[in-house]
Amino acid sequence: ATLISTKAGELLDFEIKPSSTTITSSSNHEENKINIKNLCAIVCAIYQSYQKFSNSLSDSLNFLIIDCDSYRMAIKPVGTHIVCICADLNTGLGALKLKMISLSESLSNLLS
Repeated sequence: ATLISTKAGELLDFEIKPSSTTITSSSNHEENKINIKNLCAIVCAIYQSYQKFSNSLSDSLNFLIIDCDSYRMAIKPVGTHIVCICADLNTGLGALKLKMISLSESLSNLLS
């Protein structure tokens, strides 16, 4: 899944690929849909928390990769927006980083 939001948390657009729309629970083998609005809220909260912490260090966030139990997320600010990519655990961190860099470069003119 790929989503674009404002830094304040307003969801602007998203794309879901069929393989990334479900998470299988190993305990009861149920498939749960990813709630895009909840994911957007989590991504924005993480970004805002990091920005508050990094302001005291004079550090700026280039991008953030989070390795979760069921998927991996890459988050990057692009202009006044945030771009997030969710991938399964089989996706390498380097591949996720390259995909995020490529996507953010192609979107930078549109989102600035």
